[in-house]
Amino acid sequence: MSEDAGGQSKTLVRGLSILNACSGSRSGLTLVEIAEATDLAPSTVHRLLATLEALSFLSVNSETGRWRIGVAGFRMGNAFVRSRDYVAQLRPLMIELSDQTGETVNLAILSGHKALFVSQIESANMMRMVAPLGSLSPLHASGAGKALLAALGQEERSVLMEQITYEALTDKTHRSQASLDAEIQTIIAEGRSYDRQEHVDGMQCVAAPVFNELGSPICTLSISGPSVRMSDAVFIDHGDAVAQTAHMATQLLGGIPPNHWMSND
Repeated sequence: MSEDAGGQSKTLVRGLSILNACSGSRSGLTLVEIAEATDLAPSTVHRLLATLEALSFLSVNSETGRWRIGVAGFRMGNAFVRSRDYVAQLRPLMIELSDQTGETVNLAILSGHKALFVSQIESANMMRMVAPLGSLSPLHASGAGKALLAALGQEERSVLMEQITYEALTDKTHRSQASLDAEIQTIIAEGRSYDRQEHVDGMQCVAAPVFNELGSPICTLSISGPSVRMSDAVFIDHGDAVAQTAHMATQLLGGIPPNHWMSND
């Protein structure tokens, strides 16, 4: 590889790392925050941000100085979602689940150490939970994240759990691997994962995984809403509904649960 080609490759990698950092933030990142997240010099980040803005991959709020994904970046994200046929296939089931429960329904996939939201049916209620498409949720502190962990094989799950920082987002968040692992066993036995205000105070979620033909998790389906609308009885009913819908989704896609999952153990 020539010196010029090597330099261009390094620039591309740096640009992609900036896009990746910005895509994981709901409110956007400042130049300093991007530099810290990517381990790049602020001067390098400044130069690359100008290029990414010119190409519409990023946009900046002139008042706050925060950078977010731009039009071109959004188009690429949409192309990714469209390329995953199961998202479109499962949308009717998501609509039915939202109609049945009156709450927001999300579809999330595993992305590194996070759960990535790629499809959503919003609740019609004025007070509702909405996670922007493309946003990321921690594996240890979300219904979708814990369901994805529980659906993985033991070896892969252990590797991911060792990499989690166990940041306390609320006073109900798991703060150790041992604590999370104990709940994972319950999730495997019950076939659904409950988030009881572990990610956001006042918001609850219940999720269940969808499996492919090899018994690996493709995604999770989840119901999210304010805790004031979810009594214990309602929360359990929602858990039954999402677990049943996830099972129907698995069948629709020709998948099978893995050996360790629920009655297959």
